[in-house]
Amino acid sequence: MPSISLESAKSKLLAAQHEIIEMVPGELAISVFESDTSSLMSCRGEQKKWVGTGQVQLRPGLDRDDFLDGVKASFSDRSGWSAKDSKDNEGKRRVDLLHEDGTHLLVSFWDGPESLQIGSFSACFDFPEYEYGEEY
Repeated sequence: MPSISLESAKSKLLAAQHEIIEMVPGELAISVFESDTSSLMSCRGEQKKWVGTGQVQLRPGLDRDDFLDGVKASFSDRSGWSAKDSKDNEGKRRVDLLHEDGTHLLVSFWDGPESLQIGSFSACFDFPEYEYGEEY
């Protein structure tokens, strides 16, 4: 697999995350948050990965299963992507999206306040100049 840069890994992750957020009907979204800076996490050896977060606070009315089915269907037919159902820490349904380059998004819902949550991790990339705690 060719070498990936921080910029390309982050861009790919944010594009996928933003696409999922855009699937929420506008009339049901109260607020949207997407992180655009983050510390890096360790990956293989000296490599790092960028970690993202997306959240949409929702009004009542979004069918969670239909939404997650739509996310899963949207990504499962794409080259390099796999999409599968899993469970979050509370045993609730979550959709895991994984690209063959290592880009990984976890899509689920939280209660109180009701919200769509996207946890995301970029593909691994070389970044030897990283200093712990710096955000990119």
